[in-house]
Amino acid sequence: MGVASARTSARPIPATAGARRSLNEFRSEDEYLVTHYVDRGENGARLDAFLKDRYRKRSREAIKRAIDSDAITVQRLQSPHLTLGRLKPSFQLLEGDEVLVLSERKPEPEVCFDYRVIHEDEAILVVDKPANLPVHPAGRYFFNTLLVHLRTQGHRNPLKAEREYFLVHRIDKETSGILVLAKSREVAHHLTRQFAERTTEKTYLAVAHGETPEAFTIELAMRKSTVSVIDVKMTVAEEADGGQSALTAFRRLSVHRTRHGVFSLVECFPKTGRQHQIRVHLEAAGHPIVGDKLYGMPEEESLSYYERKHLSPEAQARLIIPRHALHAAAIQFIHPLTELPVRFSSGLPGDLQAFLDS
Repeated sequence: MGVASARTSARPIPATAGARRSLNEFRSEDEYLVTHYVDRGENGARLDAFLKDRYRKRSREAIKRAIDSDAITVQRLQSPHLTLGRLKPSFQLLEGDEVLVLSERKPEPEVCFDYRVIHEDEAILVVDKPANLPVHPAGRYFFNTLLVHLRTQGHRNPLKAEREYFLVHRIDKETSGILVLAKSREVAHHLTRQFAERTTEKTYLAVAHGETPEAFTIELAMRKSTVSVIDVKMTVAEEADGGQSALTAFRRLSVHRTRHGVFSLVECFPKTGRQHQIRVHLEAAGHPIVGDKLYGMPEEESLSYYERKHLSPEAQARLIIPRHALHAAAIQFIHPLTELPVRFSSGLPGDLQAFLDS
């Protein structure tokens, strides 16, 4: 957690409490400033309670130590001439205050920030995401995620935690392709309702092992695996045993006979939105996705990767490519402002095309 002082801008210098160092003193590689905003429903809240709501894994004692050590700053933009004094955990916040937190920037695995904005308007942002880029903070990734990169304008600006980008659907770190983000809570609600009601249309491209049928449909319910120690792993299960209905239609586009074996380029149309649905369904059909470290590999090899990021030479040879060959190729939905259908698409990325051409 951390601290900062007044921003440089054309507006009046705000009243500031809790800062003893200038902002420039905190702009080192291992520290980063995060800004939180106090909205109308939080008017009158205690500072420690406000922070606890945003840093739920931090104890109240840790938050108190951060406040006492000048790790927190409050800027009162609406009262630039008021002296706020030294911060205490009981400090009362007002609507419009900015709470600035200096966060420690820990080393993170390298990712690919080579994403492309293919559409932007006042309501939505549509991105063509590369593989090896997590969408949102989780696990070892925070700054090296698409959402934080957008919120910090490519890490050039301090992180505004409530900057208006909201996820309405997700794709995995290794999955490339189309991702839609909303710029307001109202738009996000409008879009998530479309996903929940299954009125959106999504198309994926996958490179699967073997020669698949020309067209086939898989309807197999799914749930979290109860036998795998990998907590994100899904499995096929009867609905009577807790499985949720899942339906995917497939269409084979081409067959490729490469030096690595026979593979199919498959178009995938998920009719439901279960976690890892396409990957699980293709594995169940006997055609797991190329490069998939979770499905179609022995459990012990998957566990080695997820726990230690280590793969044996045999596992690497089985995977063939460094990421799973799944690409979010297109999405169609009703635009929340125009109420007209819009469609965005992305062609097969170069790494997967190069594999098929091998």
